[in-house]
Amino acid sequence: MTMTVFIIGTLMFLNGMVGEFVTYVKDKVDVNVYFVPDASQEEIDGLSNALKNLPEVAFVTYTSRDEVLQNFKDRHQGDQLTLQAIDELGDNPFGATLSIKAKEPSQYEGVAQFLNDRMNDSAGAALIDEVNFENNRLVIERLERIANYAEWFGYVIMALFAFVSMLITFNTIRLAIYTSREEISVMRLVGASNGYIRGPFIVEGTIYGVISGVVALVLFFIITLAIRAATIEAFNVDLFDLYLSQFFIFFFTLILSGALLGAVSSFLAVRKYLSV
Repeated sequence: MTMTVFIIGTLMFLNGMVGEFVTYVKDKVDVNVYFVPDASQEEIDGLSNALKNLPEVAFVTYTSRDEVLQNFKDRHQGDQLTLQAIDELGDNPFGATLSIKAKEPSQYEGVAQFLNDRMNDSAGAALIDEVNFENNRLVIERLERIANYAEWFGYVIMALFAFVSMLITFNTIRLAIYTSREEISVMRLVGASNGYIRGPFIVEGTIYGVISGVVALVLFFIITLAIRAATIEAFNVDLFDLYLSQFFIFFFTLILSGALLGAVSSFLAVRKYLSV
């Protein structure tokens, strides 16, 4: 029973890690808008506000021309020839940029189409120099597939282990009831009702489930604390912090799952294998 409840808790951790991975993948996807150097701030602000009002857009990050130039210099600190060429220009050759995060990777194409319809300002002059969606299209599609596969993989693994857990619990309690078959036969001979016979086994299974849930909670505390550093380094996920922050969810889920599995398995085992 403890191993069964422990598997249920492991599935919760797996689901949480898959969710963190999907979020990580989605955070790596964006679309950048590069404005022409002489684009007016009013036009840039207008486009930025229009993007923020789109239901597909999560948020928009604005980077000014001066910040773009400084970021470029920071990336090329060791390349003196490039820095000297920038200084000799005498003017900032970069335009401002917008970094756009959509709520879902599949929504970037609609955002890109919105931007393609606004390449020029209200006076007809060039406003946007480039939208990098086409350059990132393949990457976005691949990341979207990876996120979808990760979600489906998590669901399949959860369903598989949940099924195995139920089989383990069912067969364990069935064997326990099998050892009491003679006692049950005697009880039936003296006229005991089906509910009277089932009752002790259901209560016993429920108690086993509750105790197993408590043991599993203690095991998770010890294990997540022991592997905390390794999971942060490997997956950038703090399992111990995840466990503590959602302790009450784990507590109620494991205790109730254990009690329910014990009670239902006991009921079915008595009914099916002892023909009560």
